[in-house]
Amino acid sequence: MTIEEKAALMAGVDFWKTNPIPRLSIPSIYMTDGPCGLRKQGDQADHLGLNKSEETTSFPTGATLAAGWNPENVRKMGAAIAKECHHFGVNVLLGPAVNIKRNPRCGRNFEYFSEDPLVSGVLGSAFVEGVQNEGIGVSLKHFAVNNNENYRFMGDSVVDERALREIYLKAFEMIVKQTRPVTVMCAYNKVNGVYCAENHHLLTEVLRDEWGFDGLVVSDWGAVSDRVEGIKAGMDLEMPGDCEFFRKNIIDAAYSGALPMADLDQAVKNVLTLIQRTSNINYGMSFDKDAHHSLSGEIAADSAVLMKNDGSLPLQKNGKFLVVGDLFEKMRFQGAGSSLINPARLTTSKAAFDSRNIDYDFVRGYRESEILPETDYENEALKRAKSAECILFFGGQTDYTESEGYDREKITLPENQRSLLNRLSKLNKKIIFVMFGGSPVELPFESAVNAILNMYLPGQAGGEAVAQLLFGEKNPSGKLAETWVETYSDIPFGEEFVHHKTELYKESIFVGYRYFDSLKGRGVKFPFGHGLSYTTFEYSSPEIEMGSEKVTVRCQLTNTGSMAGSEVVQAYVSNLRSEVFKPLKELRAFTKVFLNPGESKKVELSFNKMDLAYFHVTKNEWVLENGDYSILIAASVEDIRLTAGFSITDQPVIPGPYHCDQLQHYFSPEQLTSATLEEFETLLGRSIHYAKSAVNQPRYTMDSRLDELKSSFIGKIFHNAVVGVGKKQFKRSQKLPEGPERDMERKNGMFLMKMMPNNSIRSMSVSSTGRFNYHIAAGLIELLNGRVIKGVKRMRTKDNLPPLPGSRK
Repeated sequence: MTIEEKAALMAGVDFWKTNPIPRLSIPSIYMTDGPCGLRKQGDQADHLGLNKSEETTSFPTGATLAAGWNPENVRKMGAAIAKECHHFGVNVLLGPAVNIKRNPRCGRNFEYFSEDPLVSGVLGSAFVEGVQNEGIGVSLKHFAVNNNENYRFMGDSVVDERALREIYLKAFEMIVKQTRPVTVMCAYNKVNGVYCAENHHLLTEVLRDEWGFDGLVVSDWGAVSDRVEGIKAGMDLEMPGDCEFFRKNIIDAAYSGALPMADLDQAVKNVLTLIQRTSNINYGMSFDKDAHHSLSGEIAADSAVLMKNDGSLPLQKNGKFLVVGDLFEKMRFQGAGSSLINPARLTTSKAAFDSRNIDYDFVRGYRESEILPETDYENEALKRAKSAECILFFGGQTDYTESEGYDREKITLPENQRSLLNRLSKLNKKIIFVMFGGSPVELPFESAVNAILNMYLPGQAGGEAVAQLLFGEKNPSGKLAETWVETYSDIPFGEEFVHHKTELYKESIFVGYRYFDSLKGRGVKFPFGHGLSYTTFEYSSPEIEMGSEKVTVRCQLTNTGSMAGSEVVQAYVSNLRSEVFKPLKELRAFTKVFLNPGESKKVELSFNKMDLAYFHVTKNEWVLENGDYSILIAASVEDIRLTAGFSITDQPVIPGPYHCDQLQHYFSPEQLTSATLEEFETLLGRSIHYAKSAVNQPRYTMDSRLDELKSSFIGKIFHNAVVGVGKKQFKRSQKLPEGPERDMERKNGMFLMKMMPNNSIRSMSVSSTGRFNYHIAAGLIELLNGRVIKGVKRMRTKDNLPPLPGSRK
């Protein structure tokens, strides 16, 4: 291959494809979103979910899947999506997304699994197996520490190495080692000062050298900063490509020797290996749309969480109900952004009720497209509610409050829903709250409602699942895979979240229940692992078997109620006498067990001893401590049913890396929020120089956020022009009659208005497939910094390159 051909192979073309090399019969392969179903677009391609795609199955999102705690369902879903990939000619599916839910305000949490790396790792592995066993490749994403949206294009996640290894990389490590994903997608952000796309520590030292990854690293769309340094670091394929500036960088650096040929050739080999591993596509292969729709509904029903129930559920089908809430008819079944699916079918809650001939009256109460209360809608609902016996309130987050591209401003329900719920609760009526949404919300009205059924984002058959669960056709069996707090103020360091480009992970390993456990339930509305059932389960007879490498725990589980159901048995391990700071307990194994009424089963859970090790930051290795350990068999992190103990005595004694007196708030996590910047820097082992203002640096850079440009005259014009596209679309939608077209126009306009200010000039250019030339973008920055002549010269610069190998020019 020529250097020019190699450079072409290192980047995408036409947004979703790799470059073909016809001279050598090297074909192009197609990759596209996503983790919740296939999003295959036509000619009007984008990575934001704005343009229409082929009709495929919308499956439950990652947050929903995690609440199911059911790897087998995730595996089935992956296999189904893979069949649709074959049909539409897609070689690589961009998923699963396994980033940790560090903060509930992260706008993309709906797509991620859990705050716990074990849950994320187990379910992510099942997804990869389901897809790749059908001959379709996956892209494990977003590697790594991509836990917020507002600064995702240029933000710096500053995290100590132990938290990095134990929390943020652990799920990736499990999946890479267990399932061999064909690609890993590097994230937009920096980790400890270095962009993921050029982070040698992450991409080579950890991913390849330690974990043995043998696939390809692909960039997130528009994530590349320095193309040559990225190749040296282990980042192989730039997407979406068509950036002539980067292609020329590779060619020039290869000829000059600045890019070692060995590094370039290794990246080329990784691309060729990917093509070889994923080229056997059965294009046009038929798939059963009805079966996939049914599977989506089965997973939704299996994953819904009955968070509260005073005995009001299940309902009798012959009852009379007042249904309140726009989400009854306009069910929110998926998240917004790059994973947006054009569903082949859609069963709303209304359709499911009607198919059962349920006797109900419906009143809108609020409009999901609005945020503020509307008196007429509220008053009509209250008027109808006064004579109702049972109110079914359908509510939750909407696409206007939660989406990829920006973080949530707060974790409350939209104000119109809160207002209506507050007024309804004063009527002293039976209220069943059916909730949709991708992440936790504050529930100040919880004591005033009789039951809460949390559907999360249940996919295209979610309405059928709602009816099955409400009327007792199926038994709820989901459990929360994240902590639901009382108020956002209870989140450690929550007030510091996404205020700056530099995001300090001061809480270290104390994420989610690992922190709240130390508060003994304070600040928690519903704990990690919580979920109710229409039946009851009894745990008994704990046993422990110690092997040379494994610990196995067994117990007897009995369905003591009158309805068949499933229980998620959770095994936590505690080691309170440690030389390092640790949570009170951590999840080490889980399984989901189905039982008929009166049936008993012996449940077996196992984990490797090394799963109990901590990462020693000075030795750069995992250390398993001797000592006494407790196994806590539980129905949730706060609902411990059985305990048993074991000891480890055969490990070398290795002193811990910390001085307790220097990290007192980490060794006393109930006081964690008092940790200072200096204490955090001690934990990091370095000062945070790059968090402080740089001297003699240009005011604007290619990594400036779009909304930063507003402080200059030219920048304000550019900002308004870009954001104005969304504003125009939003205003245009207001003139349309109510209906699906208005809703889609309005949502897309809102999305652009909120997302685009978070983008960087660099990422806008790199993801534009050549439409916003890199030299134009760089010249704009020069103009903004007052260097007019230099800016104009840069804008007029042309990259003299040969045509792409697959070009018809």
